[in-house]
Amino acid sequence: MDEHRGHDTVSAAAERTEKQKQLGPTQRKSQQRIQEREKELQDLRQAADSLTRSAQAAVEDSERIFTELIRSFERRCSEVKELIRDQEKAEVSRAEILIEQLEQEIAELRRRDAELEQLSHTEDHIHFLQSCESVCAPHGLGDLPRITANPHISFEAVMKHVSEQKERLEDVCKGELVKISQTVKEVDIVVLRTREDFLQYSCQLTLDPNTVHRRLRLVGLVFLEFRAERDQLAGQDQTGPK
Repeated sequence: MDEHRGHDTVSAAAERTEKQKQLGPTQRKSQQRIQEREKELQDLRQAADSLTRSAQAAVEDSERIFTELIRSFERRCSEVKELIRDQEKAEVSRAEILIEQLEQEIAELRRRDAELEQLSHTEDHIHFLQSCESVCAPHGLGDLPRITANPHISFEAVMKHVSEQKERLEDVCKGELVKISQTVKEVDIVVLRTREDFLQYSCQLTLDPNTVHRRLRLVGLVFLEFRAERDQLAGQDQTGPK
């Protein structure tokens, strides 16, 4: 019984020695995997920190740019309002001058009309003859040219133009916002883990056996060897007519 137990102990020791040899590579592989994962973790944390800093800078820069844009629009708005007010002031001032002149002329015409009416009813021939010359003489104001006020005067055309500019700017902003949104979505921390993740960055390859390198081989679900095909084509060229 003791001899059998000793034999088992020797066998177990020998088997452990053999397994111990296999344990070393496994442990080294595990340690290497740990180092790789720790490196990935460190890189990912650094990428996240970098992304956070970049996002904050982008937010601040965007806020500054849009603030400047708003101020620019406010300046343009003030300029348009000033143009409208200046034109309003100039035309109203011009109209007020004409109104005053018309009022003076109308008052003078009414005064002369009253004098003519009174003179036409006088029975004193001497007074009539003496007053007729002065009453019929041209008055000092002079006749104003005929004035025709614009019945459709308004700033409606200006309002229409401003409204059209607003619509165009909104269309531009919407289009640019779509582009900005797409660009923002492209900013990500790419971590490839599955075949589907890698396939996002795949593309269809087309190779010409006449120009491909002699030693190029593609190995995958379908094995292709272009070297043999190229060599075959080269052999055909050598045996062909010169």
